[in-house]
Amino acid sequence: MKTKLLSSLLLSALIALPVAGAQADDSYPLRMGNITSNDAQEAMGQKFIDLIRENSDGKIDGRLYSSASLGSNDEVMRGLQLGSIQANINPTGYLTQFVPQAGVLALPWIFPGDDAGEMIENITRVMRGEAAQEIKKLAAERGFHIVSFFGIGPNQIFLNPDVTGIDDLDGKRIRTIAGKEHTQTVNDWGARAIHMSLPEIYTSVQQGVLDGFDLPADVTLRVKYHEHARNVLMTNHVGLVQYIAVSKRWYDGLPDDLKKVVDDAGREVESIGTVAYVEAQTDALKTLAEDSRINLIELSEADRDSLRELNRQGIWAETEADSVKGPVLKMLLNDVEKLAR
Repeated sequence: MKTKLLSSLLLSALIALPVAGAQADDSYPLRMGNITSNDAQEAMGQKFIDLIRENSDGKIDGRLYSSASLGSNDEVMRGLQLGSIQANINPTGYLTQFVPQAGVLALPWIFPGDDAGEMIENITRVMRGEAAQEIKKLAAERGFHIVSFFGIGPNQIFLNPDVTGIDDLDGKRIRTIAGKEHTQTVNDWGARAIHMSLPEIYTSVQQGVLDGFDLPADVTLRVKYHEHARNVLMTNHVGLVQYIAVSKRWYDGLPDDLKKVVDDAGREVESIGTVAYVEAQTDALKTLAEDSRINLIELSEADRDSLRELNRQGIWAETEADSVKGPVLKMLLNDVEKLAR
């Protein structure tokens, strides 16, 4: 037992060494994890790195590692806490294991918008409010310095089996993003939420392990997951929020001028990312609509109201009653209400 403990402590010390060494020679390497590839998320991660490199005169030299090449999302987040990985870009569902209050951002039907573009722009506006500031503070206490919050766009339900509407969701095995809010949303509808890493989806749907998945149109088309899930329920049920976080341990070791470079890059990517995602999601939805092999199923208001009511009685009621998440949800709802004024 003592040997194992000593080995574990030694490994942690060795992982942390690159951070301390970087500070000693006035050079600050930055490794950034990304689970996707060839999509707007990857582009925004690269933009963040490029801005930091340029505005730090090369003192912070970053590299983006896509397609989960630094490990799973949980492994990357733990790396941020240690300082062995310096940055990460992802939807906020992956933050909830470490900051449960961030789960309110993944509740269905919370962000308004008549189309994907309007929803994305509204998400970014809402994320400048009180709830986002509270989540940033809580994240910092757990080792994550969040520099960006902005909209990604609405999720749709992509299915392999033939479906005609929401009644066909019963019992379907649907992969969702991590986080109770994502999984409970589809469970409320009578489906069965399955969590697995993004790269596993394609073969899982192809082999019948999954009946489908819950993702935005852009990433789905980029990684060709629609090839085996050609039935698309146009639910627009959840508006995903993108975050960029850097390791607080790494960030605290930067001189003040480089901290400002990191923070400024995060704010700039918020604006650039919002525009990029509006374009990416709009184009992807148009491509799906024009593809004769895809069966797009538009929901009636009555169908959408039925799904919304199931979630109101399920995950919404549970979140509102939660002593940890409930107060942050109230802040978020106030921020959404201000947007409508």
